[in-house]
Amino acid sequence: MLRVLLNSTETVTSYPRLHANNLLTSHVATSATARRIGPGASDPVGTYVAATVDPISTTTQGAHQEGDDSITVSVAQAWVAGRRYLITDATAGREIVVVASRSGTSTELWLAEPLISDIGNNSTVKGVAVTVALTAAQTASVGAGYVLFRATIDGVVREWEEPFRVVRRITSIALTPTHLTQSYPVVRKLASATDTTLEEVINAAWHHYVVPALAARGVLDEDIMTDDVIEPMHAAACVLHLARQWPQASTEYVDRLEAAYEQAKATTWDRIDLLTAPQDAVTPDAPTPGSQGPRYVGITR
Repeated sequence: MLRVLLNSTETVTSYPRLHANNLLTSHVATSATARRIGPGASDPVGTYVAATVDPISTTTQGAHQEGDDSITVSVAQAWVAGRRYLITDATAGREIVVVASRSGTSTELWLAEPLISDIGNNSTVKGVAVTVALTAAQTASVGAGYVLFRATIDGVVREWEEPFRVVRRITSIALTPTHLTQSYPVVRKLASATDTTLEEVINAAWHHYVVPALAARGVLDEDIMTDDVIEPMHAAACVLHLARQWPQASTEYVDRLEAAYEQAKATTWDRIDLLTAPQDAVTPDAPTPGSQGPRYVGITR
């Protein structure tokens, strides 16, 4: 879920959905509006404001092969790191969704993951993101909110929501690749050959081990003021995560790492400094069909 700083005007980026979880990746919105619901002040019921549809629309320059790290297009475009783009192969008609790894205006689209199949020359490349900026009034109090997007796709109006959470601070991940390898040199052997920076395992361990462990204690990560205190537990989670996936790891070895992880957790709790008041955990009411729109998707003609 997107975390938004208190009193900020963060931009919410979303992608058309068939329903709650499945992205509608094969079509591009031609127009869009959005209703922004903050945890405190929000737009009046039924009020929609203009949303922005990613304007990128170009074609590839030359053929590209499976495994390529970048795609060349005919005209320079303003790419945004982390944003998805839709490629329709000019030869086979296959549609591929790629994610940009770098921001900037260029004829080169650098990919977060290698290309999964060949694409021919003159294949179309289009933006599929829909964005809208929150106002300071909509982020004036902590808690959960959502944006209800409405977009026209192939002549059909679709609606879906994108949740966000207003927080008083954005938690930083203190663990670095250097500190991780200093604590557990074996991670270089266990890590995937493609994870050269160890960012994949650091992020995976954070989201799948650390955050749930904190939640089990009733702590949200944005409440933690001393981020560095989490580092030993996070490092132990990284090596445990890798070992559990390593075919050659013995049960005894994994058990030892699990014990080390549990010990790191146990010694972490007494050292964490929290914000004096807990974050607001209240979830906003779902929109009412007929007045605010359906919770996930509605189709009208």
